[in-house]
Amino acid sequence: MNPRGRNPYRRNPVDDRTAAPGADAARRSGRHRTARTHVSALGAALALVGAMTWAAPPAVAETASVRCTGTNVIKYNPGVTYQERTVQINGQDNATSCVDTVSGESLSFVAPFSGKFTTSCASLFTGGTGTQTLKWNTGETSQWEWTMHFSTNVNGQLQSIADGPILGGRYAGAQLRQVVTVTTLDQGACSTEKGLTQTGGPSNWEFTG
Repeated sequence: MNPRGRNPYRRNPVDDRTAAPGADAARRSGRHRTARTHVSALGAALALVGAMTWAAPPAVAETASVRCTGTNVIKYNPGVTYQERTVQINGQDNATSCVDTVSGESLSFVAPFSGKFTTSCASLFTGGTGTQTLKWNTGETSQWEWTMHFSTNVNGQLQSIADGPILGGRYAGAQLRQVVTVTTLDQGACSTEKGLTQTGGPSNWEFTG
């Protein structure tokens, strides 16, 4: 191992008499320029990191988590029989108690609906699609597009289930499910001339998304 400063294969610019005059100063000047360049680049990088660190966080979409309880009533005119015919329906959903678990608000809404369709007691509960406007106690509305399904629970009670998106207004973009337990259902009326004139029962709604 060679002693420090005694490497015979390395020229020492301080002792080297052949070095061009001013070469050492030029080297020092070059090192200073390089250092300034590094400092400038470091400063720009730190400024960029600072800007990234303090940039405003992206907006987070609002979510909905609302549960409501109430009632559902549908009236048919003329009454529905086993013979298929066109009937006028008029009804209303009343959500008397709603809790928004995100905002903590206590809410309620009413949602009247009406229309005509051709049906019979044999096909009344086979489903359908439609739209409905929910009118909140806050003065706001929600436009709901639903698809209806029917099923029987383990106790043999008929349940009407509707699912679909909220297309506009309060909770736009959320999904809504309504479950009605059909307690007003006189199937014997289907065999009479008057027919079945009303169905309904307690209802639950759940907004998610």
